Amino acid sequence: MAGGLESYEVRRALPADADALYTFGELLLDESHFLLRSPGERAGSPAEMQLVIERFAVLPNHLLLSVFLGPQVVGEAIVMGGEFRRNRLSGTVGIGILEAHSGRGLGRRLMLEVDAYANVHGLHRLELTVMESNTRARSLYEAMGFVVEGIKRDSLFVYDEFVDEIMMAKLLVE
Repeated sequence: MAGGLESYEVRRALPADADALYTFGELLLDESHFLLRSPGERAGSPAEMQLVIERFAVLPNHLLLSVFLGPQVVGEAIVMGGEFRRNRLSGTVGIGILEAHSGRGLGRRLMLEVDAYANVHGLHRLELTVMESNTRARSLYEAMGFVVEGIKRDSLFVYDEFVDEIMMAKLLVE
């Protein structure tokens, strides 16, 4: 595996990355039960992934960042800006890193990139949800300035049991 954090490249996903991003998505959903989507619920093919990448590139306040180790995608972060005038200054954040690459500072690096993007694009609020049992991610989000705003009780059904989601957000200071 890679040595240090400098071995990884973090950049916007490009249409030419569709195959690598599709493969990453399949691997991530197979290994993690902490995500909203289950295996098979992401892009159905590399061609569909290319359409997603292209859409993120043109939608206002949308960002799709990928973490590369050579040609392989090993992590990602997304920001999805609000679609309407009243919520256009808020962004919903999602992050995923393959387990073999976790614990190397990639989550923090991605969150710093998300913050920088949000500040440049004038977003006022970033929000996310995290499964109650995902204490590692919650610790990262708290360290990055997110605070708990509430709990969505029994909002997800994972491995035959209901799971609470913790709603977290942070306001960006100008």
